[in-house]
Amino acid sequence: GIDELDKMSEQDRSSLHEAMEAQQISVAKAGIVATLQCRFSMLAGANPKLGRFDPNEPIAPQIDLPPTLLSRFDLIFAIMDKPNRTRDKAIAEHVLKAHMRAGALKNIHSNDETVNGILESTADLKPIYDQDAIRKYISYARNLNPIILPSAEEKIIEHYLKIRKMGEGENATVPITARQLEAYIRLAEASAKLRLSEYVTDKDAEKAIGIVQYYLSMITLDSDGNLDVDRLMT
Repeated sequence: GIDELDKMSEQDRSSLHEAMEAQQISVAKAGIVATLQCRFSMLAGANPKLGRFDPNEPIAPQIDLPPTLLSRFDLIFAIMDKPNRTRDKAIAEHVLKAHMRAGALKNIHSNDETVNGILESTADLKPIYDQDAIRKYISYARNLNPIILPSAEEKIIEHYLKIRKMGEGENATVPITARQLEAYIRLAEASAKLRLSEYVTDKDAEKAIGIVQYYLSMITLDSDGNLDVDRLMT
């Protein structure tokens, strides 16, 4: 995971290109040049140019990152901070309850009524699975290699071609590229891995299609309401 990606130096960001594209890095030191494998997945966070997204302006120009780097991410989400009383109240209560429970757990040995009351009222915050179980689950799931079933393949191709068709015409935009097609595949496979399944089914393909469609409609819409991936990738 990388936080504040937009604050990284240009040299550091450029070194990520090869790792994200080819899953390898080239090292040159003391006259020795070596290529090392570095299979990894990256989750990164960054701030918009002005610190906050302007909902009245297109999203793509507000992302202050090089297109060469952005194009290597399977998914890009713009997180908006829109006030909503119901949601804001739920978030505030959750954060405060978490702090209350953390303090109560440190004083659980005191057998105080207040401490016991807090632990009881915040029992819903207790994790269902412990960290060790989650770690084992993720480790096992990542080592699976699910096979894409023909029906799932057809769904992905059909949706990809449907979006590509929007770009036909003399003045039409480019709505989607082959890099997004690879995102469909990786997301569908990830969905199957989460289910610990040996096969990528229609359900996994539909999940991948829904996620990619959501992100494209949020980030790449032009002023006419058409998908234009070039707004983000160039």
